[in-house]
Amino acid sequence: MDNERRSNFLESGQELIVEGDPLETLRKCGGYYACPKDFNGKRLGALVGYAGKYKDIDGQEKNYVGDVYFNFAMADEYPSVLKHFSEAIKDNLTKQLGEIDILCGAPIGGYSFSTMLGLVLEKQTIKAEKKITAVATPNSREQSQLVFARHNIKSGVKYAIVEDVCNNFSTTEELIKLINSKGGNVTTIICLLNRSEKVDSQYHTTQSLNNTPVVCDVPVVSLVRQVIQEYLQDDPAVVEDIANGNVVWKPKDDWKRLMDATQTS
Repeated sequence: MDNERRSNFLESGQELIVEGDPLETLRKCGGYYACPKDFNGKRLGALVGYAGKYKDIDGQEKNYVGDVYFNFAMADEYPSVLKHFSEAIKDNLTKQLGEIDILCGAPIGGYSFSTMLGLVLEKQTIKAEKKITAVATPNSREQSQLVFARHNIKSGVKYAIVEDVCNNFSTTEELIKLINSKGGNVTTIICLLNRSEKVDSQYHTTQSLNNTPVVCDVPVVSLVRQVIQEYLQDDPAVVEDIANGNVVWKPKDDWKRLMDATQTS
């Protein structure tokens, strides 16, 4: 292989693919963080903030935190990896393909994946967007709402929501309601990683069909199903780190700090 072809091969990400192991592939892309610890369990790196929220005893809304983060944005840099992920999940979508007209990428982690998946499945693809409603605070991430600013929902059409990671399904639920309010019907949820403790292969929700509320179970199709432990901020396992400010609330925005911690520990 000459130097030019070798360079293109490396830039596409083909050499990073580990057949049958998407998470190892992601790690090789630089998209996996596990907080390093010493022999006594003391953290040598930072906790990470998750999108999932809860209310503390004072009614204040806070984000869950944890030690592990899968950053699929790092795979977005490699077309061959995204294509590999899309082709792999296609095999899991056999039963749902007839129930999908259009893919809808959830912001922003689902954007690149939904585009590549649309090519692989030969499906039209649209994207929802985030509108910021409140800035981040020391104990929580920013708040936002979903909108369709550049694309429109078509009445009576079957949509599949496409995300990188699903956990508490709050974004998913908001997007289901938004699509449904405009006449669309969500028939499938597709994600690279489903890390939820509660939602497995079906997501329980309510949609309006022919102006009638209908309780339904929407199929959840994931490339990887793996539960990741998360903590309340006053949990004894994390409370000291929270008090010391040893937490990265937006991991993707401070990814270098997290990766540096894994290299120096």
